[in-house]
Amino acid sequence: MNNGPMHGKPAESTRTKRAIPISGQGETHAALRTLACASLLGACTLLGLPQTVAAADVAAPPPGASAASAEKPLYQVELDVPKDLQPLLSNNLDLLRWRDFPGLQSDQIERLADDAPAQVQRLLATQGYFSPQIQVRIDCPDGGPITVALHVTPGEPTLVQTVDLQVDGPDGQPDAALSAQLSRAWALKPGALFRDADWEAAKSKALARLLTGRWPAARLVDSRAEINPATRQAKLQLRLATGAPYVFGGLHITGLERYPASIVERLAPMQPGQPYSQIALLDYQAALQNSPYFRNALVNADLRQAQGDAVPVDVQVTENRAQKLSFGVGVSSDTGQRVQADWHDLNFLNRAWRLSSSLKLQTREQSGNLQLAFPRTVLGYEDSLSLSQDRTDISGLTTRNASIGAQRSRTRRNIDTAQALQYQAESLEPVGAASSEVHALSLNYSWTRRDINSVLYPSRGSLINLQVGGASKALLSSANFIRLYARGIGYVPLDRSNQLIFRGEAGAVLANGASGIPQNFLFRTGGANSVRGYAYQSLGLAQGGAIVGGRYLFTASAEYDHWFTRQWGGAVFYDAGNAADTWGALKPVHGYGVGVRWRSPVGLVSVDLAYGQAVHAYRLNFNAGLSF
Repeated sequence: MNNGPMHGKPAESTRTKRAIPISGQGETHAALRTLACASLLGACTLLGLPQTVAAADVAAPPPGASAASAEKPLYQVELDVPKDLQPLLSNNLDLLRWRDFPGLQSDQIERLADDAPAQVQRLLATQGYFSPQIQVRIDCPDGGPITVALHVTPGEPTLVQTVDLQVDGPDGQPDAALSAQLSRAWALKPGALFRDADWEAAKSKALARLLTGRWPAARLVDSRAEINPATRQAKLQLRLATGAPYVFGGLHITGLERYPASIVERLAPMQPGQPYSQIALLDYQAALQNSPYFRNALVNADLRQAQGDAVPVDVQVTENRAQKLSFGVGVSSDTGQRVQADWHDLNFLNRAWRLSSSLKLQTREQSGNLQLAFPRTVLGYEDSLSLSQDRTDISGLTTRNASIGAQRSRTRRNIDTAQALQYQAESLEPVGAASSEVHALSLNYSWTRRDINSVLYPSRGSLINLQVGGASKALLSSANFIRLYARGIGYVPLDRSNQLIFRGEAGAVLANGASGIPQNFLFRTGGANSVRGYAYQSLGLAQGGAIVGGRYLFTASAEYDHWFTRQWGGAVFYDAGNAADTWGALKPVHGYGVGVRWRSPVGLVSVDLAYGQAVHAYRLNFNAGLSF
């Protein structure tokens, strides 16, 4: 097997030098230095000095080395190389690494200079330059420091000419379909610049695609990179073997004390007999760790335990405490100060039912709710019942809402779906207008796709949420209506320190008017997660001295973030949007400003100073975590 590049003739290098002084010792330093400058060339030839510098040659200073020689470099290096290659040579050349070593002898400097061209050639080869021209010159002016000048012309880089990728199947014969599949995903395409790091990464990625799929015994059989320095072309050859195919066996579960094995089994994305997949194992472990029942989980499938082609799956879990009481405090620019108390029972009535209750008191919102959730069904559904009571006092509108509902949700990889049947009764008290009461029995559906690289600190990907729901007068409702809503966030990385964030939402309630429709089905906007620069839910329909919900909504936002350090960054943004009772009356208002970003241990914290153009005022908004 040959895993490295093969290349032809060595780099062209030339070397010129003048006399080099020997470092002085004791009282004879000046005389020895003058003598050395006149005779070093002949002495180097007669003594036949070796061409490399051993570590032992420079590991310790000679006896009696002067203090003055340790205070400044014995020699200087002038490196003439293209700017993009300077860090590579500066950080790896022995000639630069040893220049501050006290007591270095002149013959050792000579050897370092002699060894530099070969080192430069090896380093440049890793970046695709196989025919460099290298010149070394040593200057020793009278009474001045020694100077070693290194001039490097890298030449043209080597490009990939052809790629021959072959995958042998479990029978040892080439698998054309699998070879074509990996070839399409191959990163180092013909015409690309050949670098050692890219070559190694491409091989590793190709092998990983087999290993993380259904081929856990895949291996690299042979790899070869043939380099032609004359034509500056590289021919790449890679041969992989899938090894034997495997399927999943049964589950072996340990660590359960309170809950039945069905809790663990129904979280598994695979069934016995299905093709082996490392991705399925990772998804299974993530599902167990995200489950409220378990504090920790470990999933493993050891090929050495295989029975024939079936690999058993070992699952180790650590259960959470069944009951938990928690308290919290906080503050939001939208809803004000907050205190909260939560109670969870993961084993209600000893049936693994999850009973949870929450009481939240905020300046502008107060709520209490009770939920009973059941273990996942055989088909993967999560069912729950809920009871809630809310009160809000926002933008001159006071609402009281009581609701009872049932929900069924399901998660498949990065797609969440939910169906909910809910009955609610609501009273509205707008300042300066008549109060009213409405009720609705609604059926709602939600679809969410999550495709981001991090839940805490997203920098790449997108989130999309679509909703549809409605109610009818014929079924315990004050009005007939259909509600449509869409929301999306996109993260676009520019480089490691810069990114763009785009956000948008649109909604419409199809009805004869807003009368008789509960406020949580209508739209208001403004605040930290919509149009910054305006008070929370202050954009909507004016009714007396209050702002109530309208039937149409549109918002859009563009933000640029720059990270000065790993934890701290800044942002500039522009928001636009509004809510109205007709599409024609929807006139977007604008907000823009600057902000600070902090990657805290619990998620992203944003603080924004925004200017609301329509109200001619500044507003401070802050938010913690990903709101979606």
